[in-house]
Amino acid sequence: MHSTGTLCPNNLGDLQTSETTFNGLSPFGKDVVKKMNELGMAIDMAHASFQTAKDVAKLTQAPIILSHSILQMEADRPIALRAISKEHAKVVAETGGVIGAWPSGFNKSFDEYVDNIKRLIDVVGIDHVGIGTDMSANFQPVLTNYTQYPQVAEALKSKGLTSQEVDKIMGENAKVVLGKIAKSRTKKS
Repeated sequence: MHSTGTLCPNNLGDLQTSETTFNGLSPFGKDVVKKMNELGMAIDMAHASFQTAKDVAKLTQAPIILSHSILQMEADRPIALRAISKEHAKVVAETGGVIGAWPSGFNKSFDEYVDNIKRLIDVVGIDHVGIGTDMSANFQPVLTNYTQYPQVAEALKSKGLTSQEVDKIMGENAKVVLGKIAKSRTKKS
């Protein structure tokens, strides 16, 4: 269900927030992954179940991304179903991919969001973390607009990250991964 209340059917694979239908990636989803690899398209695993992410990771020839997620914490948090386990995060990183730390209402404050970015770095390494998208989701985000990104960068520096590490988080990692995806295109024109 999308935040607008519209049902969003999915025939590609199982989602985090729905009943299991395919036990991971569907046969159609496998065809889509292969085609996306041919075309050099980014495969975004946001909302995908852990099993779906594992299936895609085994099949893809390119890094995968998770455009917006956050590591699991307490189960009583809003949108806890959308948080990922450490193992889920590692599956994305092992493909060479990047995970966008989601500035959702899952975080109780700006400081907690920054701490959660650091937790994600501790799990998958500095080269696999970026800033997440979907700021205006159906849960109150800790960032209200994109002009606050310099505050995120400064907060990360205050937590001990170097300027080079902060640059990676703020966009360099995503740029590198998208470049690798484009170069991994299997169907040459």
